[in-house]
Amino acid sequence: MPSIAVSPKRLPLGNPDFAALQDQHMIYVDKTKLIEQFAKQTTPLFFSRPRRFGKSLLINTLKSLFRDGLRHFRHLEIEKNWHDKTYKVIHLDFSNLDSTNSQNFKRDLVATILQQFGLVNTIKAYDELGIRGPNIIINEIAEKLSNNSVVLLIDEYDAPLTHNLDNPERLNEIINTLNLFYSAIKLYTGKFRLIFITGITRASHVSIFSAFNNLIDISLDDDVNELLGFTQTDIENFFAPYVENAATALNMSTSDVYERMAQYYDGFQFSLNASKTIYNPWSVLSFLKYPKKGFKNYWFKSAGTSSLVMQYLKVNDTFNPLNYEGSSLFISEDQLSERYEITKIPSDILLFQTGYLTIRKKTHKLAELIFPNTEVEDSILQLQLAARDLHPDIENYCNIDRLIQYIDTNDLNSIISIFNAILNDCVSNDGNIFNDERSVRDIIYAALPQAIELQKSKERTTLKGRSDLELLTSKTHMVIEFKRTKPNLNAQAALQAAIKQMKINRYGIGSFQSHKLYRVAMVISTEEKAILANYAEAIDSILSKAKS
Repeated sequence: MPSIAVSPKRLPLGNPDFAALQDQHMIYVDKTKLIEQFAKQTTPLFFSRPRRFGKSLLINTLKSLFRDGLRHFRHLEIEKNWHDKTYKVIHLDFSNLDSTNSQNFKRDLVATILQQFGLVNTIKAYDELGIRGPNIIINEIAEKLSNNSVVLLIDEYDAPLTHNLDNPERLNEIINTLNLFYSAIKLYTGKFRLIFITGITRASHVSIFSAFNNLIDISLDDDVNELLGFTQTDIENFFAPYVENAATALNMSTSDVYERMAQYYDGFQFSLNASKTIYNPWSVLSFLKYPKKGFKNYWFKSAGTSSLVMQYLKVNDTFNPLNYEGSSLFISEDQLSERYEITKIPSDILLFQTGYLTIRKKTHKLAELIFPNTEVEDSILQLQLAARDLHPDIENYCNIDRLIQYIDTNDLNSIISIFNAILNDCVSNDGNIFNDERSVRDIIYAALPQAIELQKSKERTTLKGRSDLELLTSKTHMVIEFKRTKPNLNAQAALQAAIKQMKINRYGIGSFQSHKLYRVAMVISTEEKAILANYAEAIDSILSKAKS
């Protein structure tokens, strides 16, 4: 099996600079044929994608193309057909602007524009000029430009907005500043060869881009579904040596690694008629760089805690993203492309734009919203805990080695003790989650570690049903079914109902043939707000290949 050392190019993890990436011989998944299609246009364009999908790399690729021509595009697809000249390129990254107050934001925006045009060297130099509005600066500069002479690239346009959702007064002041800025840009559209704007949300078109009525949103176009992220073909063509290296590191077959990568990181779709799904590029590159860590959740820690979604969760106490799990939620193409104020985005649209939900075509103009993969499902559980300032740590209850020991020896009392400690840390005094066994399961699932030595899954589909929670060590496959007590269902009856469901649905049977199988029923008491140790039972201890 090839060693990682034979790979001719390094992984581009964390490097959004296209020119540097090419100069340093890092892997670049060639998207330039798609870039060429829209870069030839002269109409202002808008493009949105979730965090960590490569928007900054895209902006930097366009910057290199228009500023330096084909200098860094040798042997890439665009080289054959691109014959445009070079331009002055203005690159504004709004995530780098100080939006802690409206005056700082206005100062940074104007100073950055002046710096880009070479009119001041530093923000301090601008301070000495006194604050003028961005519209005045744009007017002064644009008057001196010839037509079709500048390319304007704006990255993370919505960063200053999402950072101020909890401060309506400051948010409105920043929106007013941006209104002036975009109105001036619109007035001088003819001076720009291309205007290209990226962000996460498509929310702020109404208030911010109201004067920018010729801005075309290509986010949902079928032609650019694969523009960011990796397809299965991309991974096989560009990263095969790294996948083989991961297989060696994890003692798995290459085909199993591909399968697990798809389960964890694939599944995104951004247009209704897309023929392929997309892998999260950040997560794929992180896994391939650190394969010994296993199939971890890389997206949430680096980008999943979207300030917009966090604020939405805090303001809307009744909103529960977990309600989307296992349910059929449909949305029209018109609803997907609708424009909303940033403070009034419907929850399903918000979760789609931020990457927590993705779409699958159902009819000509109707899509189903689903979770794209295991990593996102885990992220939305983590997000629920983080939004409520709950930070369960398995180390508070036991280390992972002891937990594995409890699973391997079927020590239910110790396992239940850990589960209850997690619930005690994560559940508020009202204890409403104990009225829903799925919520109890999800909190436990989110708190348990995901590691090579201990794999976890929930809602694992079988021919006859879906199990609640499954834990897998190197020796043992434990399947857990939760049932809660109800006014008409006491603890003993709930226990028997769980046992019956596991037997009828044959949970765990036929899976992981070399592992010992424990099928465990656990009762959740809505009155005591805990899992009852005296109402838990392992219904059998068998090999997976056995009959139920």
